[in-house]
Amino acid sequence: MRALQTKLLAIRLGSGALILPKEVKRIHMRFARRIEGGHLGPRKFWRNELVRLKYHNPAIPMTIDRTATSQDPAIMSIHFASPQQSSSSDSEHLQTERVQTIDMTNRLNPDILQEFIRVTNAYPVEPTPEEKEEIRALEEQRVRSQRDRERSLEVRARLKREKELLEQARGDLGASQPT
Repeated sequence: MRALQTKLLAIRLGSGALILPKEVKRIHMRFARRIEGGHLGPRKFWRNELVRLKYHNPAIPMTIDRTATSQDPAIMSIHFASPQQSSSSDSEHLQTERVQTIDMTNRLNPDILQEFIRVTNAYPVEPTPEEKEEIRALEEQRVRSQRDRERSLEVRARLKREKELLEQARGDLGASQPT
């Protein structure tokens, strides 16, 4: 149960837990299936940070295209809506979209995340008091578990040593008795 709580808390409050501004309309990532050619960072970003981004921004479509080859650049496209929005339906079709791209090739996922934050002006999610309490309780459990693990290891080592001494004593008794 604690492992599940820890994972859920990590999704809610991890490094990619960001609230995106209303102007961000879509995020698209394109990188290779294999990590050669500098495609490891985008893969890590996709597996770790994008999960948290999607959790906190469910209305924003986030698509992944993994059909690129290792020689192609790994690119993230961030689509922004234009700042002026009118109510007429004709202008809705003519509305221009600003697209900002980030070259993710040969970059680590923290670097990609920092560039993403800079481009989008996203802000991090702050933990609630309940989440802070949950973090504190999980940390206490982790410390207590570590202490119990060390004690258990000491007890098992002591029992093993006693058993070895008994076996050695029995072996000495068996060797010293005449047949």
